[in-house]
Amino acid sequence: MRLPSPTLPAAALPAAALCAALLATPLAAQDSGPQPPRDAGAVSQLLAAQALFDLGLSRKDPLATLAAARLMAGVAATDTDRQPDPPGDAVPPTYPMADFMFTAARALAQEDDLATDLIARTEAEAPRTPTLTVMRSSRGIGAGESHAYALPFFSAAPAEVGLLGDGKANLDLTITTAEETPLCLDTGPSDRALCTFTPAENATFTVTVTNRSETAATYSLLTN
Repeated sequence: MRLPSPTLPAAALPAAALCAALLATPLAAQDSGPQPPRDAGAVSQLLAAQALFDLGLSRKDPLATLAAARLMAGVAATDTDRQPDPPGDAVPPTYPMADFMFTAARALAQEDDLATDLIARTEAEAPRTPTLTVMRSSRGIGAGESHAYALPFFSAAPAEVGLLGDGKANLDLTITTAEETPLCLDTGPSDRALCTFTPAENATFTVTVTNRSETAATYSLLTN
């Protein structure tokens, strides 16, 4: 008779290994929303952290929430003064940061001593993990409005453009070349999107955020 394989307790796994294991299944199972490319960069990692955090909260899973916090802790955002046309109002970003995610993970762990210990150790290790950087522009956008950004990207350098809304409206993301050739067109019902491409030459691209709803909203445009 074949015996079942032994299962290690969560405390026996290093924080990094456990987070990697947690990330493998939930993200792959999501058909909608941004999917990180094989060589995921800072923007992909930030959006993946947000998607996993939402999943962890919906399932009341402290370890999935912890994995999201660890991913989020590995991304730093630099706010820029780039202006869309029309300018729109500058606003603070509305998405949860790593410290909020760690707090949520502890709240979900409750009396689970193993999970609580793992959360504490992972949060303590977070400042020593390598950090990627994204460029961030956060704006308010009215119902039915569009904001167009003229952004430069460089030859042979993989480019990432992410959109992260506040959940109040359906926001679309479009990227076109100077010749108005579309490189990316996201028209899904959510307010999140990820576009990745590699320019053949140095060029300026038009990145457009459109509010398809009858409700005003805010968003963060993220680039690498």
